[in-house]
Amino acid sequence: MARQNFVGVVISHGKMNKTVKVRVQTQRYDTRVHKEIFGKKDYLVHDEGNLCTEGDLVRIESIPKISSRKYFAIAEVKLNEGQQFEKYEALAKERVARDDSERIEKFLARRKELDSIVTQVADLQQLDKISRAFPSSGETERAQLLEQIEEIKQKYGIPAWPSTEPVLEMKLSQDQKDLSVLENRVANIKVILEKVMADEQKKAQILEAATKGKYGPVDTIKPQVQKNIVRKWILDPRNDVPVSL
Repeated sequence: MARQNFVGVVISHGKMNKTVKVRVQTQRYDTRVHKEIFGKKDYLVHDEGNLCTEGDLVRIESIPKISSRKYFAIAEVKLNEGQQFEKYEALAKERVARDDSERIEKFLARRKELDSIVTQVADLQQLDKISRAFPSSGETERAQLLEQIEEIKQKYGIPAWPSTEPVLEMKLSQDQKDLSVLENRVANIKVILEKVMADEQKKAQILEAATKGKYGPVDTIKPQVQKNIVRKWILDPRNDVPVSL
């Protein structure tokens, strides 16, 4: 008697020793709807060498029962796609590790830059404190204070102290700048809105730029809707406001 043979795909492996789960597609003709119906059935299959991985296309063959649910064994590996999945998984892990390493490096660089700024601020505060204490100090103390002042000035290339030139450049991100602009506009929204609504030309410019003809001519838009559109335009930090406070 010929043994049963099926071709299926390995959908699970490694959960039981020498056992994989293989999904086999079934097909039958349903007389009620008069069409082919496709189904699926999963089998526990014996894999003596633990060679199969998920995604492999295999041929399974019936064998004497090993257990109540396992009565098929791997007869042939037709397509070893599971190895490709393993390579992809390894590459994905490598990519994630590289991205994590880059993020850590960027974080450490930002922290180092912040520590440098904190140190500079502390030194300049110390310089200011020494400068204020210098006039009331004695001769011996003045010599020590002068040494400290010169040391800090040379460290940051300061020609004179107090200085009218910017000594410490604080770099603000675009988000911080936008937040500053937004806070200013929110605090003065009433004044800005009144000025814009009072100037017909500037109001029309903003309405045309904001609506882009979506609601037809700007003159036909209701006054309250115009006001809401202008308010939304003003509260967007990316937009220019054509009035001054």
